[in-house]
Amino acid sequence: MNIKKINETMEQLTNNLVAKLGEDLISFYLFGSVIVDKDFHPGVSDINTLIVLSDKSEPVVIIEISNAYKDYKKLPFAIPLIFKKSEIEQALDVFPIEFIEMKERNVLLYGEDILKDVKVTNDNIRKQCEMEIRAKVLGLRKMFFAENELIKHQEYLFKSLTSTIVLLKQILRIKKVNIPETRDEILDELEKLYQKDLSGIKNLYTMRSKSVKITKNIIEKLIENYIKDLEFMGKMINEIN
Repeated sequence: MNIKKINETMEQLTNNLVAKLGEDLISFYLFGSVIVDKDFHPGVSDINTLIVLSDKSEPVVIIEISNAYKDYKKLPFAIPLIFKKSEIEQALDVFPIEFIEMKERNVLLYGEDILKDVKVTNDNIRKQCEMEIRAKVLGLRKMFFAENELIKHQEYLFKSLTSTIVLLKQILRIKKVNIPETRDEILDELEKLYQKDLSGIKNLYTMRSKSVKITKNIIEKLIENYIKDLEFMGKMINEIN
């Protein structure tokens, strides 16, 4: 994807939001994989944004935001995360991973840098990490109950890898291991840390990055190995004090 085109679009979108929202708009951020070129996969990766609103803003403001994003349908924008300013401090204990990730990988496009003062605890990170990984395992197991639909789950599997690797990255954070920049390197570092082959996740991620179409003959094995890797990592997270 043309980074110049993304930058031009972000500038236009920022100007439109400022014009539409006025004093209701406190901050506007670009964050996520688009910040690191090697992690952004056209056709799979989304463009993620965060909007911080004034505490006095009314719900109708969301309609203005939605209308602004509709002008840029040609780019893969995810629905933006939208918080009122006071909600950020209140939500740090329930969304610690989201906030620490946004803090570490963002571009402030407009307004006050709210994220620079964000602080989360390792305990809250560990709890969210374990809960979400166990939820992923449960979701993957359910796929086997729709055997005839397995081939249709490729998009879900590819999309889920982004959040999976973000979750696994938090293990390195909690264990005070230096966190590499790219997702491939994060998986390599986890394999070294635990002397564990994570080929279930790594093979699927390679297929995603190369836009490989998964055939029905191999998808069951891919899901099986993905589950095994996540079961192991869930156990490791649970054992962290």
